Amino acid sequence: MATHVTLDKNGAVYTIAFSEDVERHPCTLDWDVLAELERCIAEVRDSQECRVVIVESRSPKSFVVGANLAVLKTQDETNIGDWVKNGHRIFNQLQHLPQPVIAKVAKSALGGGLELAMACDFIIAGENARFGHPEAGLGVMPGWGGSYRLRMLVGPARAKEMIFTAQPIDAATACAWGLVNRVYKEEELDGAVEALAAQMVQNDGGVLAFCKDIINQDSQEGMQRNAFQEATTSAVCMASPSTKRRLEAFFERRAKK
Repeated sequence: MATHVTLDKNGAVYTIAFSEDVERHPCTLDWDVLAELERCIAEVRDSQECRVVIVESRSPKSFVVGANLAVLKTQDETNIGDWVKNGHRIFNQLQHLPQPVIAKVAKSALGGGLELAMACDFIIAGENARFGHPEAGLGVMPGWGGSYRLRMLVGPARAKEMIFTAQPIDAATACAWGLVNRVYKEEELDGAVEALAAQMVQNDGGVLAFCKDIINQDSQEGMQRNAFQEATTSAVCMASPSTKRRLEAFFERRAKK
C-alpha cells in the first residue's frame, strides 16, 4: 500500500507531510490516510528529540481538500457517525501534542483540510492559500471539529458567514479574521516557517508544553460536546433527500471531469 503521510525529521523539527499520487489528486483524507496520520502523531508524542512539528502538503495544488471521493460514496446515515468520531479522535490527538504544531498552508485548505489545519496550534499561509467550509453545498456537516474550532478562531458571525455561504476566503482575509497568524509570499513561506520553528526550538520545551495545555484547557469540554453534535447531525443530514440529491449531483460532476 502506498504511503500518503510521512514523518520527516530534521533535528528537533519534525514534519508531517501529506503527499499525492495519480489516483489521489489533490491531497484528500480516507481511512488509510487518517491511520497513517495517527501513526505519525504517536511517533511525535513518544519522541524525546522532537520540539516542534510542521504539518504540510507536498501537493503543488493544495494543502488538503477534505474527504476522499471514494469515502463519501460509502457514507450514509448508518455509518457516518464512525467516520466523524474517528476524525475527531485523531485531530484531537494532534491538538493535544505537547510540542508546538504549525500548519503550513500554501494552497487550498477546504473542509476536512481546514479542520486539520485548525487542529494545529496556528496556521502560517502562503499568499495564494484559500480556506473554506464547502460542506453545506453538498448537504453534509463539517465533521471534524470545524463548526467549533472555526468559531473559536474567527468568532461566531464570521464562522457563520463561511459555513452558510460555503465560499472560500483568501489568505489575506483569513489573516485579518484571525484564522491565520501570518501570510507570506509563496517563495518566502518555507523559510519563514523554518525560522519560526527555529525560534521555538530555542525556548524551554517544558514551559511551552505547560502553556499550551493551559491555553487549550477551555476547549477540551467543548470539543467533546462538538464531536457528539457533529456525529448525530451528520447522520440526520445523510438521511435527508436533499443531501442525497446534492451528493449524487456532485459525484456526477466529478465523474465528467
